[in-house]
Amino acid sequence: MKRLTGLLTVLVLFASGTVPASAAQTIGYPAFTGPSIPAPPVGYGTGSTMRAIYDAESAGTDFWMDRLLARPGNDPAGNFLMTRGRGLFMYTHNPGVIGFGGRSAYWDDISGQNAYSIGVSPGSFTEQVSGRVQKPSHYRGVFTSGAIRVEMTKFITHNNVAVTNLTIVNTGGSAATLQLRATSPYATTASGTELTGSRPVKNNLTTIRPRLSGDGFGVNNGGLDRSVTVGVGQTVTTKVVMGFLTTEIPESSTEYQSYRGYSPATAFATHVRAYNRWWADNIPYIDVPDPAIKKSIYYRWWLMRFNHLDVDIPGQDYQFPVSIEGVTGYNNAIVLTQPMHIDDLKYLRDPVYSYGPWLSVGQTSRGGRFMDNPGDPENWSNSYTQYVSEAAWRSYQVHGGQPSIAALLARYAEGDAKGQLSFYDTNNNGVIEYDWGALTGNDADAVSFDWRPGRLDRAETAYVWSGAVAAQQAYALAGNTAKAAEMQSLADRIRTGVINTLWNPSRQLLEHKHVATNAHVPWKEINNYYPFSVGLMPNTDQYKQALRLFAQPTEYPVFPFYTANQKDKAEAAAAGHPGSNNFSTINSTVQFRLYSSVLRSYPNQWMTAEDYKKLLYWNAWAQYVGGNTQWPDANEFWADWNGSTIQYRSWIHHNVLGSSNWTVIEDAAGLRPRTDGLIELSPINIGWSHFAVNNLRHRNADLSVVWDDPADGVTRYNGVPQGYSVYLNGTRAFTVDRLTRVLYDPATGQVTLPSGGSVVHQTAVPGVRAPRDVVQNGARVVDVFAKAGVDLTSSRPNPAAGASASYTASGTSVGAAVDGFPINEPIWGSSGSPNGTDWYELNFGQQRSVGEVRLYFRDDRAGNRYRAPASYQVQYWNGSGWADVPGQVRAPAEPRANYNQVRFTPVNTQRVRVVMTHAAGFRTGLTEIKVY
Repeated sequence: MKRLTGLLTVLVLFASGTVPASAAQTIGYPAFTGPSIPAPPVGYGTGSTMRAIYDAESAGTDFWMDRLLARPGNDPAGNFLMTRGRGLFMYTHNPGVIGFGGRSAYWDDISGQNAYSIGVSPGSFTEQVSGRVQKPSHYRGVFTSGAIRVEMTKFITHNNVAVTNLTIVNTGGSAATLQLRATSPYATTASGTELTGSRPVKNNLTTIRPRLSGDGFGVNNGGLDRSVTVGVGQTVTTKVVMGFLTTEIPESSTEYQSYRGYSPATAFATHVRAYNRWWADNIPYIDVPDPAIKKSIYYRWWLMRFNHLDVDIPGQDYQFPVSIEGVTGYNNAIVLTQPMHIDDLKYLRDPVYSYGPWLSVGQTSRGGRFMDNPGDPENWSNSYTQYVSEAAWRSYQVHGGQPSIAALLARYAEGDAKGQLSFYDTNNNGVIEYDWGALTGNDADAVSFDWRPGRLDRAETAYVWSGAVAAQQAYALAGNTAKAAEMQSLADRIRTGVINTLWNPSRQLLEHKHVATNAHVPWKEINNYYPFSVGLMPNTDQYKQALRLFAQPTEYPVFPFYTANQKDKAEAAAAGHPGSNNFSTINSTVQFRLYSSVLRSYPNQWMTAEDYKKLLYWNAWAQYVGGNTQWPDANEFWADWNGSTIQYRSWIHHNVLGSSNWTVIEDAAGLRPRTDGLIELSPINIGWSHFAVNNLRHRNADLSVVWDDPADGVTRYNGVPQGYSVYLNGTRAFTVDRLTRVLYDPATGQVTLPSGGSVVHQTAVPGVRAPRDVVQNGARVVDVFAKAGVDLTSSRPNPAAGASASYTASGTSVGAAVDGFPINEPIWGSSGSPNGTDWYELNFGQQRSVGEVRLYFRDDRAGNRYRAPASYQVQYWNGSGWADVPGQVRAPAEPRANYNQVRFTPVNTQRVRVVMTHAAGFRTGLTEIKVY
C-alpha cells in the first residue's frame, strides 16, 4: 500500500506539470593511493607518441609499459604470470618453482601440470619473495641456498616458446659445483640433445608437440641435466627453452629454434624489445589529467592482450583471433562479452583484433543467433544479451574495408536478429522472452525473474533491434537495397514491439512484462534501460521520464554499479528472493553505454556529465585493489561494498570482462564512428583541462584528438595549440576554441559546429577515405577473411553451382556447400557413406576457364563424424572423361579443416569435381566450395 501511495503522488505531479524533486548522485570521487606512477620517457608529439616512447628506450631492455604495470614483491591479487604467448600461458602460476610451475595452458589448462621445472642441487633453494618483479613482458625471481643465489628471468614469446634464464652467483668462500635438471611432463622422449613429446589440448582441438632443450644440457633418464661449477665470486648464466609447437603455427618451430640458439642475454633482449614494440605498433597513446585514470587505461590495453587468443586452429572453433572472457577463469569466447571487447579492440591499429571476434562468432553460429564459441561449450552458452552486430558495425566504421566485409557482417547480423526472434519470441510480438537470467557477471542479480515464475518479455530486445539496424546499414553500404529494406522493416517491427509491450504508461517506465498474465514487472534492472542505450526509444518528454530514477542513488547509484534497481532489490529480498548484489565491469559498461547515449540523444535534468565522470573514476578505482594504483586487478565481479571498501573480489583475476577505453576515446575525447567520409567529434565535457588520444588508425589515416583548455593559459603539449584539435597523418586538420560538437570534411577542410564555437584553424587533408573506400590488404586480414569465405584481393565471380555428389548424408545437402557462406552449418556431408572415397561435383552449365578452387572442409569435433580428408584431388571434365587439373599448388600442402586453396594451370571446362579419400574412421564434409 505504501508503494501505491508513492505512485499516485508521482502521477499527480506529472498531471499538474510540476517536476518532482530529484535527488543528486551524492557519492563523491574516490581517493587513489599507491606509489608515484611512472611517466613516459618522452613528451607528447604530433606523430606516433607510442613509437617515440619505444624508440627512446629501444636500445636497452627497460621499457615504459613494463615499468608502468610492474608488480614487485608479494602481489595481493595472487600468483599469476603476465607474460604469455598467442596460445601458451600459465592458467595458474607457482612462483616457488624455478621454471614454469603451476598449471600450464594452451588456449586452456592442458592437464593441471607444470610446463617444466628446473631443479638445482645440492642445497635447499628457497624463493625470496621480496625479489619478485612481475612485468608484462617477463618475470624475475630470486632463489637462495647458503652462499648460492639463483636469479631467474622467464618469459613466453609470441609464438609460444617458454624461456627461463638463470644467473647463478656464488657469494661464498669456495667454489661450488651444482647439478641442474630440467623436466617436463610434456616432453620425455629423447631426441638428440632435446626432449620431445605430443599432447592433445582440451577437447582435442589440436595437438601440441613440445620440445625442451637447455644450454649445455644433455638428455638423461627423461630429463635434461647439466653440471656447472661456479668459482668464488663468479657468475654462470644458462637457459632452458621449451617450445609448444603446433602444425598450424609454423612460426612456433622457427621461434623455438631461434631462442634455443640465442645466448641468455640475447634471448631476453630479443623478446623484451619485440614485446614492447607491439605497444608502439598497435595501441594509441592516451593522456588524461589524472595519473590513476591514465594507468587504468593502459592496464586495460594489457588486459586485452593478456586475454587474447590467436592460435589459428583449423576448423570452426578457434581459427580466428578472439577475445577471451577470463583466461584465468571461464576461458572462452563468451558471446555476451564479445561486443564489449570489440568496442575497445577496434581502437587497436590492426583491424584483425576487432574483426576477428565477430568473424569467429558469425562463422560458428550456424547462420542463426549468435552463440558462445563451440570449442568450449561448458560455460554460459546464452546469447540473448549481446550486441555483437552493433559493435562489429562500429568496428567497420572505424577501420573500413572492401564492401564485401560489410556484406559478410550484414549476413551474420541478419542471421542473429532473425535467430533471436525465432528462438525467443514465441508469442510473436517482436519482443524476446525468457525466464532465466544466466548472464556472466550478473546471473543472480536480476530481480525481475523472481517477481513471478514464468517467461518475461524483455527489454534486452533492444540489442536485437540494434543488430537489425546494423544489418540494414551494412547491407545498404554493400549495395543490397532489397535486404536493407527487409532489415529496416524488421527493425521497425521490433521497435514497435518494445514500445507497445514494455512501456508502462501508469508508471512511465520501461518494464519487462510477465507473459502469462500480461502484467508489467515492477522489479527492474539496469537492463530495462537498454532501449535508451541503443537509441530505440523516441526522444520525447514522455519517454524520458523513465530516466528520472537515475537521479536517485537509492535506486540506481553511480557506484557501486549494480545490476538491480536497489529499491526493487530490497523488496525482492523482503519477499524471500535475496539473490546476490554483485557489481562488475559488465555493469559499468552498461552504465557507460546508457550515459553515452542519453547525454547526447535524451538530455534531461536527472543524468549529468558529472555523473558520467564519477562513473569513470569509480570504474577505474574498483579495478585497483583497495584503490592502490600499484595493484590493478579486474575481477569477474565484486561484492559486499561497505561504503568505503570492496569486501570481496572474485576468484577470476585480470579478466577483460566489460570495456571502458572506448569511453575515453568516444565520450571524453568525443570521436564518433561514422559511415560517411566525415570526421565527427561530440565530446561529453567532464571538466578535464586537457587530454590527448594519439595515433589511432582511423580508416586509412592516423588520427589524433587533442584538447588543451585555452581558459587556463597553460600550454600542456609542445607544438600543439590550445583548443580542440584533430591531426590527420601528422597534419593539423582543424582547431576550435572549445569542447563542442564538430563535423569535419577532410576533402574540403570544411568545419561545422552544430552546438556553437569558433574555428581557429582548418585545412583540407586529401586522401582520407570513407569506410567503404578503404582497401584492407594486409596479409593477416586477407588471410582471416579468406578463411571466412571472402576474397579481399579480387572481385572475381564465383560460378560454383549445379552441385551433385556421390553420396549425401541425411540432414545435409549439396546446395549447402555452394551458398557462398562457409559457416559451420549447414553443410554437405558424406557421413554414413559406404565408400572410402566420395566426390562432389559442380556443373557450370557452360564452358568456363577456371584456375583456382577453395575448399572449406568441416571438422565437427563434438559430433565426431567429419574430418578433413586424408587426401583429395581436383579434377575437370575434359570432354570425354575426368582428369586431374594440371600444375596443382596447394595451401596448405596437406588437407586441413576449413580453408584449403588449390591453384592450377587454368582449364576450360563445364564441370569440376573434388575426389576425397576419407580420413580413417571419419567421412568428409564441405561447408563451402568456391571456384575462380
